[in-house]
Amino acid sequence: MRISNFKSFISLLIIAFITSCSTDNKTKIGFLYTSKVTDRYVKESTFFAERARQLGAEVSVMDADNNDALQYKRAIELFDSGIDVLCMISVNVNTAGAIVREGKKRGVKVVAYNRLIKGVDLDLFISGDNKTLGEQLCSEVLKHKPKGNYILLGGDKFDRNAVELQQSIDSILSPYIANGRINILYNSYIEDWSETNAAFELDQILAFSKEKPDVIIAAYDGIADGCIKVLEKYNMTGDVLITGQDAELRAIKHILKGEQLVTVYHPLKQIAYTGAEACVNLANNKKLGNKEMSYVDNGFKKIPSIKIPSIPVTKENIDEVLIKSGFYTKEEIYQ
Repeated sequence: MRISNFKSFISLLIIAFITSCSTDNKTKIGFLYTSKVTDRYVKESTFFAERARQLGAEVSVMDADNNDALQYKRAIELFDSGIDVLCMISVNVNTAGAIVREGKKRGVKVVAYNRLIKGVDLDLFISGDNKTLGEQLCSEVLKHKPKGNYILLGGDKFDRNAVELQQSIDSILSPYIANGRINILYNSYIEDWSETNAAFELDQILAFSKEKPDVIIAAYDGIADGCIKVLEKYNMTGDVLITGQDAELRAIKHILKGEQLVTVYHPLKQIAYTGAEACVNLANNKKLGNKEMSYVDNGFKKIPSIKIPSIPVTKENIDEVLIKSGFYTKEEIYQ
């Protein structure tokens, strides 16, 4: 080999080595969520990846098609790819513990996003504030119906978010129930936060109860949507105040038609950006640097937690909250 060619060859090897090292040293983060069916999670995954990449991280985003076995499989794929941190919205908060334990064995830091995973060594929990959320929902319905027949339809009973939200709602309504101003016709959790399950429950109530509801405090816009369809069947559309959360487009349409009273907007970009920043800091062993840090007990230890409050959305502030924030365009809402 000629000297000039040999020097060129050595130079190429050095460049390849440097490139390889820089790639290997790059912060790698996985974002693994439940399913593309939930619009907010799709948006949050996009915002999360956007912010993490701005901070110089390499990001892999996957969903689990709402299947906990598939979520485990994809988590293993992410671990095998060499991620430093896994940020996860669990399909099943009970079975997700296996993912956390596997991650910790491999030295991967694990962050629970929106849904707290029980009994495992999490590094961080990021969520909304369920206590405030319950207060917001109750405040809106009590303005209009401080007395009457109420139906309470919570989320999945195995989801800590659903339990905490229901506890908040119960604490607000308790004095109204005690003095007889509010009568609870029915109080139940809805499996999988499913609109189909919610519709079935409400259909049974309306078919067999002699009393009609004045208010349905539904814990999610999908549950509210299922209820609205049943109310149409019984010619009660608009006669019952209904709540929801997540500010889904269908809920906004219902609010404009007078079929739903309120939903709750979670500032998804703020939550996702905050999560991405925290994950990058964790990967680099830096302090999370959040003055609002609190701690929540998941049965294993007190997990450092970042909670970001949400905003109630009614007919009066749709433009202010949702259009000005860029969450929806005017055309999406009013077309």
